[in-house]
Amino acid sequence: MTTFAIAGLQLEVVVGSNVEMMVREIDAVARRYPWVDMVVCPELAYGTDREAAEPLPGPTEQRFQELAKRHGIWLLPGSLFEADGERLYNTVPVISPDGEVVTRHRKLFPWCPYENGITPGDQHTVFDVPGIARFGVSNCFDMWFPETVRALIWQGAEIILHPSLTSSIDRDAERAMVRAHAAQNQCYFFDVNLAGTVGVGESLIAGPGGEVIYSAGKSREIIPLKLDLDYLRDVRRHGWQNLAQPLKSFRDSQLTYPQYDEGHDSEALKALGELRMPTRGEER
Repeated sequence: MTTFAIAGLQLEVVVGSNVEMMVREIDAVARRYPWVDMVVCPELAYGTDREAAEPLPGPTEQRFQELAKRHGIWLLPGSLFEADGERLYNTVPVISPDGEVVTRHRKLFPWCPYENGITPGDQHTVFDVPGIARFGVSNCFDMWFPETVRALIWQGAEIILHPSLTSSIDRDAERAMVRAHAAQNQCYFFDVNLAGTVGVGESLIAGPGGEVIYSAGKSREIIPLKLDLDYLRDVRRHGWQNLAQPLKSFRDSQLTYPQYDEGHDSEALKALGELRMPTRGEER
């Protein structure tokens, strides 16, 4: 039986630096649940101040590397603001139990127009936990684009890790997406949102049939779960409850998708106008 234990930290944070608080929380989880293999924190849990951006590698990331090595765990400390010359990225480091940064995921779709000024990444990020599974990384608004999750699944991801920072009234729509992604892609979808004054919480972990494994409330929660990879692989081979096998159908389809061809425009989408912040009193 192949299992893997992940603890999601739905943290209550403040505006400003939260690094020391995160260190205490991760230390506490590692002590209380020594069987946990990985810890996942929400997007920008360390702080939302763009002025605190650092080049990567950098001192904040290194602090989390030391923490992962000390406890011998995989660690996704949410995302950090990454300074790269004139560009600013929203980046999720993936840190191994040896304290090595095995990959970094730059957010593909900043939440524009509210997250203007963040440069989008251009790589779909997967990594392997040897002998266990391939994981995919999705950062918050990335999830609103189903192509991003399908690209991770196409590369072999079985578990999608999704740090999030949602503070708005559309959280219910996002929770529907978590379940839909899990069912359509026959994967575990591990969504961890911020709580407190910065986020609305309501993290959600869904299984490969779209079933809810755990649904969090609005305040601080620690969510340690043991995921069954044998179950997931059975769902992919035979369908959830021996029903639909969508990944095989997608694999075997001869359909092409011209909307993804370079230079292929949509008159319908062009007619929507530019992506900008709405203004008071503008024509509906």
